[in-house]
Amino acid sequence: MLANGGRGGMQAQVLSVAGELAQRGHRVTIAVGGGALMAPDGVDVVALPVFSPRNLIAFVVALRRVARQRSVDVLHGHGLRLAPVLRTVPSHRRFVTCHGVDPLNAARSARSAKFSGVAVISCGRGPQELLRRYGVDSDVIDNAFIASPTSRTRAELCREFDVTSDVAIIVYPARYSRQKAHDRFIEALVLVREQMGDNSPEVLCFGDGPLFDELRDRANWDSSRPLARILPYRSDASSWLAASDFFVLPSRWEGQPLVVLEALSHSLSVVTLTESVEDLVVEGRNGRMVHSIGQLASVIEQWSVNSASRPRDDDLNARLLQEHSLATVVDRYEELYRVGSLRS
Repeated sequence: MLANGGRGGMQAQVLSVAGELAQRGHRVTIAVGGGALMAPDGVDVVALPVFSPRNLIAFVVALRRVARQRSVDVLHGHGLRLAPVLRTVPSHRRFVTCHGVDPLNAARSARSAKFSGVAVISCGRGPQELLRRYGVDSDVIDNAFIASPTSRTRAELCREFDVTSDVAIIVYPARYSRQKAHDRFIEALVLVREQMGDNSPEVLCFGDGPLFDELRDRANWDSSRPLARILPYRSDASSWLAASDFFVLPSRWEGQPLVVLEALSHSLSVVTLTESVEDLVVEGRNGRMVHSIGQLASVIEQWSVNSASRPRDDDLNARLLQEHSLATVVDRYEELYRVGSLRS
């Protein structure tokens, strides 16, 4: 169950897992409260009323109807805010997955989930640890990673976007929202430009979202060349990661970001301001964990001029990608649905 459709990482994760479960012979229905969602083969999608405080009763009534008509054995909500709703729907097993939570709202979200009595799953150690601080225990099921079907080359990127190949290239595909923290990225790029001038990296951001216009204006800090190119959403945005030199994750919070796994699959070093991704970014081995805008800028400067300074551990990355393979992750889902809990 999803509160809303769309193109986010959580929606992509649900679609991937649902499709694999269907291929393994399970009967899978995705109930979604508003927004488009393209069903994988063998998976039914049922539209619920838009999930909002005003529509809450209608949403619950519709969900209960779907659960009754389809005689569901397992009801699994994605997004912690669905926990109180799941509490009202009869089912043999009920779960809710935390795909990341704003630390500013974590206490309230945790209280709501704890009161619901619904079993909580965390997509990664970061969300698990954050919820534990507020008295909510959870099992972990990692996000499943499926590599982009195509990888674009540096020459293709330079040609399509009229980018010079003489400087480092950074690609950041993410929704233009407070969570994804393009504003923090741009602050760091101001410091980088002040130090590196024309040798500063080319940054291409792809996405949609409410902050598009504001961020585009902020990125035009220097009339000669924007700090970052704020570009519209493209379905193939992640395929351009293969053409970049390293990856920057400035997010204020995450669960277990698929874009980092995509970057690691291309052997890109990752520098991040995001505290909750330690299970993917290992300090000094495949990336750097930084704690300020100034530190982020310093790493970007160093990595832009000295490729040897970028940590890279292909063995570690291969192990992480195997742990996050769709087959491995769906094995865990099957165990959860069969037993009701997971072995650590």
